[in-house]
Amino acid sequence: MQNKPVYIKPGKIPLSKEQQNFNRFVKRIEKLKTQLLSETDKLEQLNRLYSVEVYPNVLEQAKLKIQLCHLLHNKRQEIKLSASQNKKLDDLLFDFLDDAFGVVEPDDATKDLYSKYSSSNYEEELLNQEQAMQEELRDMLYNRFGLKLDPSLLTGSPDFDKIEEELKKQWQQKESGKKAKPKTKKQLAKEELETQKAALKHKNIRSIYIALAKILHPDTEQNVTLKMEKEEMMKLVTVAYENKDLMQLLQLQIVWITKHDDHFNNLDATTLNAYIHLLIDQAKELEMELQMLYMNPAYSAIFSFGRQDLKSASREIKYEGFAYKEMNAKLKADIQQLEMGKRTNATVVRCIREYYEDSIDEFIKRV
Repeated sequence: MQNKPVYIKPGKIPLSKEQQNFNRFVKRIEKLKTQLLSETDKLEQLNRLYSVEVYPNVLEQAKLKIQLCHLLHNKRQEIKLSASQNKKLDDLLFDFLDDAFGVVEPDDATKDLYSKYSSSNYEEELLNQEQAMQEELRDMLYNRFGLKLDPSLLTGSPDFDKIEEELKKQWQQKESGKKAKPKTKKQLAKEELETQKAALKHKNIRSIYIALAKILHPDTEQNVTLKMEKEEMMKLVTVAYENKDLMQLLQLQIVWITKHDDHFNNLDATTLNAYIHLLIDQAKELEMELQMLYMNPAYSAIFSFGRQDLKSASREIKYEGFAYKEMNAKLKADIQQLEMGKRTNATVVRCIREYYEDSIDEFIKRV
């Protein structure tokens, strides 16, 4: 049930500190909700853009690399290469196949080819890659957010709902400053406050329900239209009460008061404090949800762009797509040369020179 934010309006008497806090948290929550919707929409747009501008080219490149590797492997038997060139070609074939396997499932012939250039077979390397990805994810979560993910949660087919639940739990503990050491007086006082808040919530669930039930009971209403409205509202109130959902009860109370009563500014201190405590909790939950949004596996492809503004991220995604297209054009040209059998030696040597750019010795030369 979506409603417009309700603020306590200032009158002839200045708002109390509690009333000002109420309005401040309402404003904070609305800002967080807007930000969450905006960021989700942005990530969805970037995901769609990536699926159009980049992913098809990534998929094509993986297939082209596999095709080129088979050709280079076969053609190397026809030409003479130096020991250094042979070593670089070995590494190049391994790297290209390793990259491609992260995108496409190889056929048996490609798996066999990979085994020739790898110290392990395809299945073993697949397991190594999976473990490396898991370790990278765990390191990212820890370095960026201070969260530790149990490795067992990432084995087999990961249960992302369970992972999200575990991360939220850790985030809440981190935010609340819970530590495995003797509690200070301040912590004990905070726990006592939480106990009082829980008691207050329990008390208000029943008191608010009874108050609303008296107001909304349809049998007391003669107006047919208003009676139907009360019947629908009472159904929502009953569900909220049965679910012990105080926030929903308070929201329903606000809706009814603001629509049919002009006494919202005169809420008693106990009810107003209940609102404020729940608004604080809701603000914390929304802040956590916003942080967790960027770690959603659904947006893994655009993780590096997620925190940029839409315009900048879109520009970089399009540039990345263009870079893949340029690389694919080069791969296609080399594949065509090798398939035609023209200038085979020169083509193989050029492939080694142009595509062997991530090796240690080339890196040292650039430095």
